[in-house]
Amino acid sequence: MADSAPDGPPILMGVVQLMEDHDAFILDAGGVLHDGIAAYPGAVAAVEALKAAGKRVCVVTNQARRSASASRLLAGMGFGADLFDHVLTSGELAHQWLRHRPEPWLQDLGTACLHFGPIRDAELIHGLDMEAVDQPYLAHFVLCTGLNEVEDNLADYDEVLRICATAELPMLCADPERWIPAGAQRLPGGGALARRYGELGGDVDYSGLPFDDLLDRCLDLLDIGDRRRVVVIGDNLTTNIAGAEAVGVDSALITGGLHRDDLGAAWGEAPAAERLVALCSAAGRHPTAALPAFRWTA
Repeated sequence: MADSAPDGPPILMGVVQLMEDHDAFILDAGGVLHDGIAAYPGAVAAVEALKAAGKRVCVVTNQARRSASASRLLAGMGFGADLFDHVLTSGELAHQWLRHRPEPWLQDLGTACLHFGPIRDAELIHGLDMEAVDQPYLAHFVLCTGLNEVEDNLADYDEVLRICATAELPMLCADPERWIPAGAQRLPGGGALARRYGELGGDVDYSGLPFDDLLDRCLDLLDIGDRRRVVVIGDNLTTNIAGAEAVGVDSALITGGLHRDDLGAAWGEAPAAERLVALCSAAGRHPTAALPAFRWTA
């Protein structure tokens, strides 16, 4: 174990150090298992080691894809389907909400949606009695899964967001992440667009972390009586770690993911304990532990 500053999480050098105290591991995808393009070195082997040790392993991630699509994406990076007990995504949750409409806010959305996000994410309304429209005046609500193109920036959407807000169109955001990994870069995500819509006076609801619906569903599937035996591993203090705290389970922050620039430490490199404490304090979050990378051991 590396040094830890007073009141800060211990910095562990491998997932093996979480084994003794935990029976179930809930993993984020981007920033933990992969960088948005390829698996991180040692990540596949770490998941294989967890499964070989008889641990339950699930993926719970803010991603505007159906769970089956997310599983195929992981398989293409070397994570076989047999490595995970369950794969749950914010996009799958949004799809199920739109299908079953369990709450009045969802029941009132209507069926015509203006979609912001990559074309592939339109699968979230496939098979539903809904239609995608291309103009705000035709829409009953807005479905936000991200920016349409990787080259776009938030300012490109201000005019249409203002039109939607003036028309009082509610927005369902199917990916609350404000930033998403893309190799060495990080790009604005659906959460950033949804937050801007809220700033303009728009009515926004979110499916996914840090809101507890997704983790509650995972915990129900795991059916582990003692939540102290469950750990969430993620790279985002405001989604994964906040979500873990909301449902009362342990958490481990991957410092080489989203926050690596904040911490001044590259992937796989332990950050200065004092900087980690400052970052966690500023976010108001208290991860149980920290890991420079998701790997079995250093």
